[in-house]
Order: sequence, then C-alpha cells, then structure tokens
Amino acid sequence: MITKSMKKFLIDTKNNTNRNTKDSVYKNRMQKRITRELDNLLWLCLNFPEDFLDEEREYKDDSGKITPHRRLRKLLFCIKALKPKMEVELVLQNLDFPDGEITR
Repeated sequence: MITKSMKKFLIDTKNNTNRNTKDSVYKNRMQKRITRELDNLLWLCLNFPEDFLDEEREYKDDSGKITPHRRLRKLLFCIKALKPKMEVELVLQNLDFPDGEITR
C-alpha cells in the first residue's frame, strides 16, 4: 500500500508542526495511492477471492507454520485499529454489496 520512503516520510512529519506545500502534495498523493490500492483489493476479493485467502496453500502445509486466514485477519486488524469501537457485523449488515461495480 505504501512504500518504505512513504512510511519514513510519515514518521518524519508526525511530530513536525511546520507543514509546507510539498508535504501536503505528497500526503495527497499517498492518499490517492491508498484509495487506488483499496479499489484493486476489492476487485481482487470480488473476482479472485481464492488468491486473497490462499486457502489451498494453507491446506497443503502440514507444518503448522501458516496461520489460517492470515490476510483476512490482517484486514480485520486494520479495521479494528482504525475504529476500535466499531461493530463490524452491524456495519456489514447495513452496506450495499457492490455486485460487480468495481471493474477496473
């Protein structure tokens, strides 16, 4: 989603109260990239859910090293980090599912 240099920029500007135009432009560019990547993730989940979940690899691995649903769990952790008090189940019930809306 973001590159190492973007991550470094965010860390460097976290405590900096003096923001200039360059910082705002760069931050805007990062937000556009995140939106684009989330659109691509939604497209992947709608069209190729097996590639996102990677369940075949989980079933073939008998070593026990692979955590089941690791990508799905990280996605849920992201939601929990953004809105700790959000009840995900209730929000999902009220959303209209995009039946093929995302076609990029």
